[in-house]
Amino acid sequence: MFIAVLLYCSILDDATSCDVMIRKNHLFTTEIECKQEIATIAQGLLSTGHYVKAKCFSFNPYGETT
Repeated sequence: MFIAVLLYCSILDDATSCDVMIRKNHLFTTEIECKQEIATIAQGLLSTGHYVKAKCFSFNPYGETT
């Protein structure tokens, strides 16, 4: 499973203008699905003048090892 994390800032040189977005209780089965979702969200933020860094992280909510 994968979780999407986005860091977006309104001013590039000011860390206080940044926020982190994680969709609570929303995990993706595949990395491809995750990347498609963050691409859509990132494009929306970019169009409003934000600076965006997005990444999908492997996530195992049940603590199992594979």
